[in-house]
Amino acid sequence: MGDQRTLARARLPRNCIGSGTAPALPGDVAGRAECLKQVLLAFRDIADRDDIHRAAERLAQVQQWIRDEAARAAADPVFAELRAV
Repeated sequence: MGDQRTLARARLPRNCIGSGTAPALPGDVAGRAECLKQVLLAFRDIADRDDIHRAAERLAQVQQWIRDEAARAAADPVFAELRAV
C-alpha cells in the first residue's frame, strides 16, 4: 500500500515531457536531451501505464546510447592524456 501512495506522488506532470500520449520509441537515441527524455518516459511507462516492457525497451536504448558515447569518449584524443595519469 505504501508503494502505491509513493508512486501516486511521484508521477510526472503530463506537460513536463510533452503531450499526454507517449511518443513511439525511436530507432535510437540521438543525443543527451533525447536520452534524458527517454528515461523520463520510461518512468512514466512504469508509474502511469504499468508497462514494464515498453520501459525496458526505452532503457535498453538509453544504455546503448551510453555505451556508444563512452566508446566515442574513449577514442577521443583529448581524453588520452587523462587516461595516462
